[in-house]
Order: sequence, then structure tokens, then C-alpha cells
Amino acid sequence: MMDTLRHLKLARLGALFALMALALPLGASPSEADTSPLVGRWQTVRTCHGLVVALQKYGLGHLAPSVVGDYFPNRTPAQLAKKKNLCSGAKPQLHSHFFTADRKFGSLDQHSKQVDDGTYRLSTRATVKINDGLFRFRTESTSLVLTPLLTKTQKKQALANPLKFSTAGWMVAVSYVGHSWRRVPCDQWC
Repeated sequence: MMDTLRHLKLARLGALFALMALALPLGASPSEADTSPLVGRWQTVRTCHGLVVALQKYGLGHLAPSVVGDYFPNRTPAQLAKKKNLCSGAKPQLHSHFFTADRKFGSLDQHSKQVDDGTYRLSTRATVKINDGLFRFRTESTSLVLTPLLTKTQKKQALANPLKFSTAGWMVAVSYVGHSWRRVPCDQWC
């Protein structure tokens, strides 16, 4: 009799947990789905030189021609690598990221055109996984700071083919190390 009651209670608990799981986005916790401090749109003014300095900080300076292409849309990374002064002629650009309550991530260029997309998941209260990259983050009411948590493997893969897209280069560009992002109105993005 006691075993039957125990099994009944366990079955009810199992059903309750199953219903709760269906109500949440895949992989989200209730607090993440409802109160993620990242939800919103964040904007900064990026410069070519700022991206190069950020790459150098992580020992990834050789990736610069493949990362600063937004400033030179009609040039390939191989062409940019031949420039004497890589950032010559580059003008500062507005850039923003958005995070939605349903765990979508995206980036917008200076023309508010979406140039990146994917998903995000809070790993801890201070780290977030965006696509294949892990970042430390800090938010205050109107600012966001992202720091890439690069692995040795990511760096090694990137440096093996510095003129190709790499997760490591992308992570440095997404975080724009050394600069903060300020909260701006979402418009239709979040």
C-alpha cells in the first residue's frame, strides 16, 4: 500500500515536471526565459582600429583582415592583408546586438540591416553561450560589457587559417573588447 502511494506521488510529480518543461523554451530556466538581463538591444560605435586592438589583446592580430571586412565591403581578406595600413579609410560605424526573450540573438550593421543571427543561452548568471561562443557578461541598467572566453582550440583553429572566418575572430568582434554597449530602444528587433 505504501509503495503504491509513493509511486502515485512520483508519477504526479513527473507529470508536473513534464508540463513545466513544455511551457519553457528548450533549454531555458524560468528565470532565464522571464528575466534575462540581456534581453534588449545594445549599441556601440565600433572602429576598425578598435577591432584590431581587441584582436591583438588575444594574440589574434593576424585575423584582422578577415574581421574588419565590414569597413571595406568590396575587398576580400586577402586584398585587405596587402594594405600597408589596414584601417586606412575606415570610418566609425554604429553596430548593435539584440537578445530576445525567446533566446534569439542577432547583430545589426550601421544601416540597421541584420548581419548576424543565432541563439543564446545563459550558462551562469555571468556567462552566456551565443552560438558556438562562450562569453562573460556584465550588465548595468544601460550598459553591457562582453568578454570572449576563448579556448586554446578556437585560437589555434583561427590562427591556422587567419584569412577565413573563425569562431575566435567572430567572438572578439561580437564582444568588441574594451568597450561597453549601451541599451537602446528595441524597435522591431527584440
